[in-house]
Amino acid sequence: MLILTVEQRDEMLARLSEEQQSYLLDQMTRGRRTIFANAMAKEKGAHVPADAEPEDIEILLNEWIYKGYIDAGKVSPELKCECGRSLRYQHHVQHKSSGQVMKFGIEHLKEHLGIDASIVAVIIKGFDAVDYELDEMLLKIENGWQIDPELIQADMTPEIMVPLSLGLPLLDKQIRKLKQRAAQKLQPAAAERPIIVPQPVKPAITDIFSWQEDAAAAAQKVDDFELPYELQGPTRKFLESRVKSARVICELLIENHRAPSARFITNKPKMFLPVCRYIESLKGIQLQSANSDDRYYSF
Repeated sequence: MLILTVEQRDEMLARLSEEQQSYLLDQMTRGRRTIFANAMAKEKGAHVPADAEPEDIEILLNEWIYKGYIDAGKVSPELKCECGRSLRYQHHVQHKSSGQVMKFGIEHLKEHLGIDASIVAVIIKGFDAVDYELDEMLLKIENGWQIDPELIQADMTPEIMVPLSLGLPLLDKQIRKLKQRAAQKLQPAAAERPIIVPQPVKPAITDIFSWQEDAAAAAQKVDDFELPYELQGPTRKFLESRVKSARVICELLIENHRAPSARFITNKPKMFLPVCRYIESLKGIQLQSANSDDRYYSF
């Protein structure tokens, strides 16, 4: 894909409506926030899916969280790095415990936060990827992109519906999701599928939410699938505080409530299934979405 220069990107953005610009800039901030939180969580040893929401990931962190950035439009003496250098883009992070806010250019991320160079490299690469997604959308606008009518569905998620309602194109990754959903809907209904008689097999209990786990390692007693009583209250409190991700709840229980830390070979906690079973037994819980990595709930 063609990568736009800063000048080309500014020019294309300027031609959009205020509402379109506001949406795109908000998405860029949210994308950077997610990338920063993911990198900081991995630095402290937490294992979270890449598509977890930033609000959930930030609950795991006890140091720096990304708050946003200012674009001065050009390098400006009024926008400074902590070291005094004039900036165009000034990134803001805040320390969760002390409330301290740091403002700097992305090149000085390591110096001002004291985090490992490899983590800084991941953050910068992720921020670049956010810029590339903006370039993808701007180039599609320039080329008169239109959605394939066959992909339009009545139950599309807000991440799909909102940009379309604003007259903005979808990213290629969003189009792939729509195509996957459309293909799933074309599959024959259960009543039309041939009946397959299962063959007797040796009973085994595995992580039913993933096909990628080591079945032998996953074998456990049925009792092991029950969430211990002392972890049920904290789990409910995390839900009430609007933590949506089951994976994040597992990490919080391991870190703060001495929950078992054993993991599958994919780094998913073995207590993931007991946590999900308990959550889905509660009244007022709705399963928002699920994939092989995680399950997301609303309370």
